[in-house]
Amino acid sequence: MTAEVPSPLRSVLLYAHDTYGLGHLRRNLAIAAHLLDGCPGLRVVLMSGSPVADRFAIPRGLSLVRLPPVVKVGVEAYRARDGRLGLSLVRRLRSAIMVDVARRFRPDVFLVDHAPRGMKGELLPVFEELRTTSASTRIVLGLRDIVDDPGAVRSSWSDQGVYETLESVFDRILVYGSRELLDVADAYGLGPALRGKLCYCGYLAKGPLAAPRARSADPRLVLGTAGGGGDGVEVLSATLAACKRLGLASTVVTGPLMAGRDRRVLDAQASTDPRASVSEFVADMGAEMARAGAVVTMGGYNSLAEIVSIGVPAIVVPRLQPRREQLIRARVFARRGLVSVVEPGPLLAERLAAALTGVLATAREPARRPRAGVDVDGLSRVREALEAEGRAARLARGQAPSFEGRAGRESRAEVVA
Repeated sequence: MTAEVPSPLRSVLLYAHDTYGLGHLRRNLAIAAHLLDGCPGLRVVLMSGSPVADRFAIPRGLSLVRLPPVVKVGVEAYRARDGRLGLSLVRRLRSAIMVDVARRFRPDVFLVDHAPRGMKGELLPVFEELRTTSASTRIVLGLRDIVDDPGAVRSSWSDQGVYETLESVFDRILVYGSRELLDVADAYGLGPALRGKLCYCGYLAKGPLAAPRARSADPRLVLGTAGGGGDGVEVLSATLAACKRLGLASTVVTGPLMAGRDRRVLDAQASTDPRASVSEFVADMGAEMARAGAVVTMGGYNSLAEIVSIGVPAIVVPRLQPRREQLIRARVFARRGLVSVVEPGPLLAERLAAALTGVLATAREPARRPRAGVDVDGLSRVREALEAEGRAARLARGQAPSFEGRAGRESRAEVVA
């Protein structure tokens, strides 16, 4: 009997600001589950601002710290989800909670999702706390490859001091994507020091990757998804209309963050078609995708990673504002033949019906293999990278170097401002 090999990784702290949609939460839950499954004895804490975190299955061994939720209302613009509270107060509350967690937990690795400084700089006090009380902690950024239009990212990062934070705070930058699809260093203007911290992990897709998910797909069933659903009513309404026009069965998932009035609109529309149904929430979207003949989606990171992993034919109707992330990703995937793209706008239902006709006519059955040329084994590489950082943290304990080299220009005055 082979002895269980202990992991060098003993404790991981995760941060997901979760100001809009479900993407950050879903990604971090997948990372946590993969780490806990592969690293015996590991302790993981996830700090999340999602108001619907309890709707998902929390992996055994994961501790969830809920932050007061905020809502993204524009580019770098937010408001407290509780209208009685001001954003400044909520930001201070969130920072105070996270500082306390960092002080008590003292993790081997602190993995920050997407936002290097946190929502409106809320992580700066956390970095300062770790410098003071847990200097051996390795601080890692998990960055989806496509953030926004490269010019917009460079401008935003320059204005907010993100480049300085990347250089002074982070030990490693994990890119959740493939350099062949997007060279992050070139796109976002990363200098030599930051290029040396980059590690391309591939796309993060849940589920077994050695073989495609078993599919017993109904070739005449279309699944419509819109992530959290906050701005998904147009796409899902067009999906229902297109399927009714083509005589196809349809299931649309509104997402738990869709406004009640929008859900009622979709319910009323579906009631006119006996082949249509509306669901608010599905915990395992990948399983739903595997049962469908085709998927219509808004094109968030997690949705496209699952689609490519499963091999289900898909049409992406990307969000265009306030970020162009989904449009850019959809076009990159379309150029590789991975998805079809229908941009939002006038006559969306008619254009979507035409696209569905083409997609379903060319779809191969039975189950399609995962698409060649797209790496979807990112979860394994994330674990390998974090285990390497865990080894570095353990070596540093007892003789930890000063944080001054990483702290750089993040002064205490800036932290508490």
